[in-house]
Amino acid sequence: MYTITPLKHAIIRAGLAAWILGANPRVPVAFPVYIWVIEGNDLKCVVDAGIEEHDPSSPHPIEGGGEMALREALGKMNLKPEDVDILILTHLHPDHVSYAKLFHNARIFVQKKEWETAFNPPIPLRRTYYQRLISPLEHLDLCLVDGDVEIVKGIKVVLLPGHTPGLQGVAVETKEGIYLLASDHFFIRYNISPPKQPVKMQDLDGNIIDIPPAETPFVPPAMPANLIEWYNSCFKALSITRRSKIIPGHDPTIVDKKFP
Repeated sequence: MYTITPLKHAIIRAGLAAWILGANPRVPVAFPVYIWVIEGNDLKCVVDAGIEEHDPSSPHPIEGGGEMALREALGKMNLKPEDVDILILTHLHPDHVSYAKLFHNARIFVQKKEWETAFNPPIPLRRTYYQRLISPLEHLDLCLVDGDVEIVKGIKVVLLPGHTPGLQGVAVETKEGIYLLASDHFFIRYNISPPKQPVKMQDLDGNIIDIPPAETPFVPPAMPANLIEWYNSCFKALSITRRSKIIPGHDPTIVDKKFP
């Protein structure tokens, strides 16, 4: 059995519409960038590899990030990138892959579809992949997987296309059942369980954000690469575990929490 710990690596500031499709883009919100540590069975497993400290191509301001911050975050778990056995990259956007090359002793798992997309992206997706961050992985212990694969007993990667063509979640067996790390398929809890009445949410700056109600069973973050695939993947996620055990990828309410 395993536990899952999110480690805050940076903060991204963007309009609310970046996190909730159709929301007010003029409402500024601060959200975390996480690295995830899966512990158990003497395995050192990390999910995602952080964001660069300075990214001139990013449309959103970044606070934190960088190699030193990544090492400090992992150090809280008595880990160094060089000590990690398995690195799972949920997808290849720059806020998830920037320091993957530091994990040079790990087996690195990426979906084959995501890898192929990153090197030949459709025109609307070109600005979301940085080949200079991805190409070095070819010289490491890179494992391209095709679909749902149990990579070790109790940890399975699950293809969830939509946000990107090859995004993968990570299904983890714990003492309380299966938790699903959903990465950017769901940014925040609202995307998974949208309220039927207006609610409020607090971001990392302490700002209280008004969240509008929704009539749909899920609400996508920003604009997925493929909206139909995104909705289909939502129901696939629910076939793996219940909503309460799906962990969104940028939710500010889970800083310093551990699952379960």
